Amino acid sequence: MRRFGLHPARWIMRPDPVRDAPEMIHELVCTTCEVASGAQGDFDAARDWAFAHTDANPTHLRYFEMAARPWRVVPADGDRP
Repeated sequence: MRRFGLHPARWIMRPDPVRDAPEMIHELVCTTCEVASGAQGDFDAARDWAFAHTDANPTHLRYFEMAARPWRVVPADGDRP
């Protein structure tokens, strides 16, 4: 059995701004038919897809948002491994 205790952290996580990549990626998924907007770098594009999807399918009114942003694990002491 592995025991856990307090010890200095070796790693931390922080947002990783990737050059030429959106800060966040959004995707909306219709809960009625599970069709998705596809990954969008702008929430407004995903939202506009949902509006158009509901226009074409008036009973499809609920969506899940899937959001992602890049993260990076770095040494807690600031040194590179």
